[in-house]
Amino acid sequence: MTTSHDVPARSTRPLSLIAFLVVLGALANALLIGCGGSKSESTSQQSATDTPPAETSARPAMGSGAGDDSVSAEIAAGMEIYVQRCSLCHGKEGKGDGPGAAGLNPKPRNHTDGTYMNDRSNAELIDVIENGKGQMPAWGKGGVLDKNQIRHVTAYLRTLATPKYTGPMP
Repeated sequence: MTTSHDVPARSTRPLSLIAFLVVLGALANALLIGCGGSKSESTSQQSATDTPPAETSARPAMGSGAGDDSVSAEIAAGMEIYVQRCSLCHGKEGKGDGPGAAGLNPKPRNHTDGTYMNDRSNAELIDVIENGKGQMPAWGKGGVLDKNQIRHVTAYLRTLATPKYTGPMP
């Protein structure tokens, strides 16, 4: 006759390991999908002769009253793209604390840091979004985002900084 002492206890450790691997795989998949997949070496190394696109001074400044409806529509469109494409790493509030940020070094930029963000020109921000930087993908390459979508994301970025950005909109 067999007693309960004769049956070896099932270890839960293999199940924990499998669960951990499944979660890790899901996170890796989310990072690849959310960040637009991998980028080629050529996009991470810009030539010293590359110049960012010229800034458009015809756009109204934030809160200037001129063209506020069109600026608001661009910001709303940019927010939608940001939440879909950028929030995985930069976080929904833009603080650089998204779930994908944990595995990144350096950490994603904190877009609410007005001291840093307000010192950057629209052309600089557009260049980083379009061509990528570090581990950030080049959103303008491969048809992921077009120039208007990149401009809309830049307009939305301008709303996140504290103190508020007061310069010309992209």
